[in-house]
Amino acid sequence: MELNRSNLGVIAFGVKTGIITFEDNMVDVVKNSLKKEKDLIDNGDIVCMTEAVVAITQKNYVYLNDVSKEIKEKLNLKEDSTIGIIYPILSRNRFSMILKGIAKTVPKGKIIIQLKFPDDEQGNPITDSKMLHKLDKTFEDKITTEEIGKDRFLHPETGLDYIAFYESIVKKEGCDVEIYLANSTRYLVDKKPDGIIVSNVHHRNDTLNAIKKREYQNVITLQNICSDSQKEAYSEYGLLGSNILDPENEKIKLAPKNGDLVCLDVQKMIKEEFSKDVEVIIYGDGAYKDPESGIYELADPVSAFGVTPGIKNRNRIGVKTKFLMQKLYNDGKSKEEISKIIEEEKEKFVREQKKDSFSAQGTTPRKIENLVSSLADLVSGSADSNTPVVIVRGFI
Repeated sequence: MELNRSNLGVIAFGVKTGIITFEDNMVDVVKNSLKKEKDLIDNGDIVCMTEAVVAITQKNYVYLNDVSKEIKEKLNLKEDSTIGIIYPILSRNRFSMILKGIAKTVPKGKIIIQLKFPDDEQGNPITDSKMLHKLDKTFEDKITTEEIGKDRFLHPETGLDYIAFYESIVKKEGCDVEIYLANSTRYLVDKKPDGIIVSNVHHRNDTLNAIKKREYQNVITLQNICSDSQKEAYSEYGLLGSNILDPENEKIKLAPKNGDLVCLDVQKMIKEEFSKDVEVIIYGDGAYKDPESGIYELADPVSAFGVTPGIKNRNRIGVKTKFLMQKLYNDGKSKEEISKIIEEEKEKFVREQKKDSFSAQGTTPRKIENLVSSLADLVSGSADSNTPVVIVRGFI
């Protein structure tokens, strides 16, 4: 069925590509997928590729033994050393394999894990107000597992006891483990571990600086691990944005490397093969927050790992239609006149990008790459719909 574009706004749809492996080339994957349907791509479209398949085609993965070796070297550790881990997110996919790699570094030593409460950085709860009231604790206190006891708080979505889960991962590697809840870096620094790994995502630099201000210097973030561009597998974000690839063979998939260059290659191919001018994005987690659970979807360090120059760091500024309509209606304008003026205002916004104009009142300027990445993730990634390529039309 052909649709009249003049009657439609933004359209987003997933494109099935088939299975993508390490043997594939991402540019060819997109090309072959777009050839399956006539007129699948059009001028002004934004072609979105999920970061996972881009990283797979780049063979951008590491083994846990390599991760452990790098941690040992960067923190100058021994097999019986103690490693402090602060503010990891509560995630089987995102952190469990990383934790295993860290534990492998000190098989005769100890892992100390400090969890933020009541939630981690993504809103995953580790406790609730009832438990805090029962223990007579405030957000300034430290809460030990002994104080919590066996009646642990279970994650509302996964039903998992993350304290027990993380304990089991560490113990399987042979080392001791201590886990507690606290919201101040002083608790971990006071324990004087041989090295500390800052493991939160978006506020990692704040945590790092807070630790260093306490005159503790042997500390790195997850971004400092597997970020060496001289190696074949690496990411500018290190272990941030990584997730489980092959648990049996202990492989972790890193975030894509050189994302902007990949986007440019795809953009060039589409111009040559289809004679269309498009923008391209590599999207990760969408920046979506579930209003019921409070969980923030964005476990990646960014929502877009690669963007073409035409939309990079560009804001989408919109006309507040209902606001402008009411003003023009009050001025006695007809529906036809109102529609014409609003369209003119929209075109002027695209040209001038004036955030403080009268017509923009009530709208919030946001980066196109973040909005489109979130849209693409909801269409494809969050739905797990086997459509790692998403076309967004009518957005710009």
